[in-house]
Amino acid sequence: MKQAVAAIIRQDDKILLCKRSLQAANQQGKWENAGGKVEENETPEEAIVREIKEELGVDFTIDKRVYEDEFESEDDIYQVIIFSGSIVGVPKAMIEIETSEVKWFEMSELENVDLATYTRKDFERFGWV
Repeated sequence: MKQAVAAIIRQDDKILLCKRSLQAANQQGKWENAGGKVEENETPEEAIVREIKEELGVDFTIDKRVYEDEFESEDDIYQVIIFSGSIVGVPKAMIEIETSEVKWFEMSELENVDLATYTRKDFERFGWV
């Protein structure tokens, strides 16, 4: 089973989400947490720090490992590890073929955001939507 990681990045009453580009492999145009696949010989902790730097151009400090779950994509089954943490710097979409936009959302807005299926599932688990 492959591993993936995702980051919950909150500041005050806002959460940072990334909009998947129209060229993305799946869930095009939907909003999600930043993250990605764990590479060979990489720990999940190393992967999330690397993914945030690559995707958002900022440094990520892990607060804690929130939980683990499994999800099935079109190509495989993944064990996903969700981390919470903070960033230093101003985030921006660094890889336009994957992410078309980065935005801070008020927590109260999440119910009306077009979330990726797996992100909505996570947010339901937390009672945010």
